[in-house]
Amino acid sequence: MKGSYLIGTIRGIRIEINISWLAAFLLISATLATGFFPARYPDWGQDVYWILGSSVAILMLLSIIAHELSHSLVANRLGVGVKRITLFIFGGIADLEKEPDSPRKEFLVAIAGPLMSLVLVVVFRAIGVGADYLQLPEYFSVVFLYLSSINLVLAVFNMFPAFPLDGGRVLRAAIWHFTGNLHKATRIASTIGQWFGYFLMFIGLTNMFYGNLINGLWILFIGYFVVQASQSSYQNTIVSDIFSRTMVGEFMTREVVSIDRSVSVSDAVDEYFFRYKFNVFPVMDEGDVTGIITIDNVKGIPKEEWGVTTVGAIATEIGDVLRVSPDETVSNVVSKIFSNNIGRVLVMEEDSLVGIVSRTDIMNHLRIYMQLNNIK
Repeated sequence: MKGSYLIGTIRGIRIEINISWLAAFLLISATLATGFFPARYPDWGQDVYWILGSSVAILMLLSIIAHELSHSLVANRLGVGVKRITLFIFGGIADLEKEPDSPRKEFLVAIAGPLMSLVLVVVFRAIGVGADYLQLPEYFSVVFLYLSSINLVLAVFNMFPAFPLDGGRVLRAAIWHFTGNLHKATRIASTIGQWFGYFLMFIGLTNMFYGNLINGLWILFIGYFVVQASQSSYQNTIVSDIFSRTMVGEFMTREVVSIDRSVSVSDAVDEYFFRYKFNVFPVMDEGDVTGIITIDNVKGIPKEEWGVTTVGAIATEIGDVLRVSPDETVSNVVSKIFSNNIGRVLVMEEDSLVGIVSRTDIMNHLRIYMQLNNIK
């Protein structure tokens, strides 16, 4: 997520905080310092209110980290893989490397977060009650009892059966288990998620209409985020599932136009780039691939040298990010295509060139597949 900064690493998992969280921090602190605490404890003073409000906001951040970390640790243990957690204005996101491949894994990863929140409910309440029992200043018991309530709200909210909330993932796992159809399970859970988001937006607008502006705006934005997240998560899940079951060899372009390494750059421009309208060509030497040539390679050579410079002299060598096997899944190939700054990979069977795959090939295959299978 853009604008995110590393604040620590736990068990190999990067903990990042997005700049948008500062808005949440300020909003939470201000709401508590100017509204909640003064209304209930009018004699404590402004300095105390702001210290308590900031303390609650920070401890809420730590609670969210614990919630997301529980998802991540369970996911890593089950082989799903999480390398990064990002905290942002609406909470936290554990960045799954891939979707769980079974309903059981989906359920276990999803339920871990709410269970951690419930553990924190008990822990914070015990600290609050203990502080009161030990007759410590009332500030301590108030903060921890409030955090206990917040974590209970967090657990309950996340367990609503609305994808991609944890409860929505639990629902998807149940439907997936009983129907054996991930697409159907995702569609149902995502639809419920969208309607839940619209409901939150309605609640937010109602609050704003009756004068509760800050809470109304907050609920409105959360609802909008849930709607957007449910839509994008559904699409990403379907795409990920399709890519994990599709082999590169099924849709690669087999008739590859290549250029001999002895051809001059001038002839390559006239006879290949302008003729075939491709941006990339494999470079061959007696039937073996020695590299690729791109428009950028050509642009790096002065025009007056095109006639005396061969394609082989400026070709880019073939590395791991530029070659794949025909029996690899598309999910293993996409990262190479979108990260090598060329937008294509060569499909190699041992040392023989058997095809080429571009971003356009992948998107067209996905579009046709979804149309033929009535996937929206």
